[in-house]
Amino acid sequence: MVTKKELKEFIILGIRILFFIVFMFYGVGKLTGGQFGNLTPEELNTPIKELSLFKIGWYLFDHQPFKAFIGISQIVAACLLLFNRTFVLGLLILTPIILNILIIDLTIMPYSLKVSFLFRLSTYLLYIAFIIWYFRYTFLNVWNKIRGIRNFENPIKLKWKYAYLIIIVPLLTYLPEIFMFIYGLVFHTDKIIENIQQSFK
Repeated sequence: MVTKKELKEFIILGIRILFFIVFMFYGVGKLTGGQFGNLTPEELNTPIKELSLFKIGWYLFDHQPFKAFIGISQIVAACLLLFNRTFVLGLLILTPIILNILIIDLTIMPYSLKVSFLFRLSTYLLYIAFIIWYFRYTFLNVWNKIRGIRNFENPIKLKWKYAYLIIIVPLLTYLPEIFMFIYGLVFHTDKIIENIQQSFK
């Protein structure tokens, strides 16, 4: 006869095994072409307004790097679930993945599949909530440590120094543009030079 605590731990272990099987299957499927795409030549030649959202979505999701990113993320999360020291991290990675899949499915899936995935994925989220509740005191300790983080060990005392933000914020805003310009100079030199010349005409 198992105790109540042992039963809960067996349920948690069962959830981990279930998630490993499911998300490893889907992750590998994305990397091997078993999921997404698969539109017929007739569908590919059909005007987009005549295709269902499901077909359009499946076509778009078949492109890289989106497909590889999702597939690898699911595989990594699934593998993390196998180990006691990392399964919580695996669950934290899986949670936004499951939420994202749920919202996409509710948006593009036919009604029958929409209902099926609504109950299935919502139940998966309840499983995760159950595990978080079981380890709630550990999570609360972590949350309290996060809340204890402060921006600065030594707060800035001279208020006028905040004027530096007038320079820092614009620099941070345009830094990605600088990186993009450098990228353009390295890989698309002729195009960048042409654009510069046209700007001075």
